[in-house]
Amino acid sequence: MVERLKPGSGDRVINAELGIDWSNWDAPTHLAYSQRAMARFWHTDVIGAPARSVPLAYSDSALDMEALRVPEPGTDRRLSASQLLGRRLFNDALLVMSKGKVVHESYRNGMRDTDRHVNHSTTKSLTTVLLGMAIDEGLVDPQAPVAQYLSELARLEAWKHISVQHAMDMRTGLRYEEDYDDPDCICWSYFRATGYYPPKADTPPGYYAWIKQHMNDLESEPGHRFNYASPMTNALGLIAEAVYGQSVAELLESRVYQHIGAEQDAWLNLDASGVAVTEGQLSLTLRDFARWASLFLTEGKSLDGVPVVPAAYLRDILSPRAELREAWQRGSYYPLFAEGYYRNQTYVMNAEATQLAMLGIHGQFAMLDTERELLMVGYGSYPDPVGEVLVTALLTLWAALCEVYPP
Repeated sequence: MVERLKPGSGDRVINAELGIDWSNWDAPTHLAYSQRAMARFWHTDVIGAPARSVPLAYSDSALDMEALRVPEPGTDRRLSASQLLGRRLFNDALLVMSKGKVVHESYRNGMRDTDRHVNHSTTKSLTTVLLGMAIDEGLVDPQAPVAQYLSELARLEAWKHISVQHAMDMRTGLRYEEDYDDPDCICWSYFRATGYYPPKADTPPGYYAWIKQHMNDLESEPGHRFNYASPMTNALGLIAEAVYGQSVAELLESRVYQHIGAEQDAWLNLDASGVAVTEGQLSLTLRDFARWASLFLTEGKSLDGVPVVPAAYLRDILSPRAELREAWQRGSYYPLFAEGYYRNQTYVMNAEATQLAMLGIHGQFAMLDTERELLMVGYGSYPDPVGEVLVTALLTLWAALCEVYPP
């Protein structure tokens, strides 16, 4: 049975000695502490690890990150990969696997191998595998309206035209923007309502209340354009709860986490009304992040061969469609992966549809190459939510690894 944790104190202090709390957790100097302590200021469901973990396999040929030379973002100089991980990526932890074996694992910036670190938006890809299961079992029709499964949204006119697949692909057509540099952007209202920051006097109490008040206008036809909207992922979690009759945490524990050989319990944070924040608030150890992400390389099987996620759901991500690429090209994220698209809450990076990515603010990532059988996962404390140096450094490191490990 899933255990629920409550924040340790009324003022939701993360580190009293350093003055880190709910109101300032994402200050650049605080991220290395706060991102390992999400249960201190959120209500949290604990996703239990199995009684016996499955050890990762380690290669006899370790990757030398100091010897690996990479271009420095924006200059003609070259750095070691270790230097790139430091003041370019502000990386907290990195693990690289090649053909099922760990070739590199490192921790820095105070993180230890037993620490849980918040995944931010890499959470989206990991948690919504529950929808793949529900679709495979005939409990969810991806072409049906979201409102068919969530009665509270059936009263909102715009949501009647949005299918489950539209939500999974971030192609809902709903008016929403996620601009971290604009303090007046609607996303900050959502973040306060969900629990990322203390609420204001006019902040709606939780996800459903916020959706009804702020996200009920279509700006384009559903399916037409990719528009990144974190609130949509919470709706997908709620659909899983509705069709299975269990909480997201219970489902993830029984359907996923107990079968991937995890070492440590995971955390899943909840909003003020008890809605699981499946768009960004999963916390894992680095090795358990690798175990979960590796399902996308192995057609849904754990590293010891146990079927966990339906292979058809993962193959669907790697099946290019003109409509997906056209929708991606109409969106503002197009320059990130010029030949890619977005499917089932996961980025496809290349035209051949062999490389996948999960990306989260402040430098959380998983990057996978199905032909190379290559996986790179990492946690970071990059000072800004997003940034050109962060993105360039990450893609530079990935390109270097792809050269080291050819198909």
